[in-house]
Amino acid sequence: MNEIRQKKIEREIQRTIASLIVGEKVKDPRISMTTIHRVELAPDMSVATIYYTAYCNNNERKKLAQGLKSATGFMQAMIGKKLNLRYTPRLNFIWDKDYIKSIEINQLIDDLAPKQTIEWQEEKPMRSEEINSEIASVDKDEQK
Repeated sequence: MNEIRQKKIEREIQRTIASLIVGEKVKDPRISMTTIHRVELAPDMSVATIYYTAYCNNNERKKLAQGLKSATGFMQAMIGKKLNLRYTPRLNFIWDKDYIKSIEINQLIDDLAPKQTIEWQEEKPMRSEEINSEIASVDKDEQK
């Protein structure tokens, strides 16, 4: 399949699933506040792997996975209606460990980076004698 077409379908699947969750068309309260990070479509378009995260603990994460699994059929039917594909891909939800890892790495980098503070100093306006001496010193440097 054309790579550009595949990426477009992946983005549309991601957009559709996100709108179903945010728009509360999926009535299951376990899957509220879920973030869909990316979708990877198999080359034959038979399977779409959806990577997701949510701000929750491990117990809530298990409930979230169960909620997504129970809503898979509904979401798959809605994707089929919206995309008008010959075959609707089977949805496979996976917790996005890479995204969580990237957040941890960014936090480590932020912790190691030196803290830069900017100190503002009020400058006094220059008097005309100071301005003239500055101009004279610049002129001397240019003549050399």
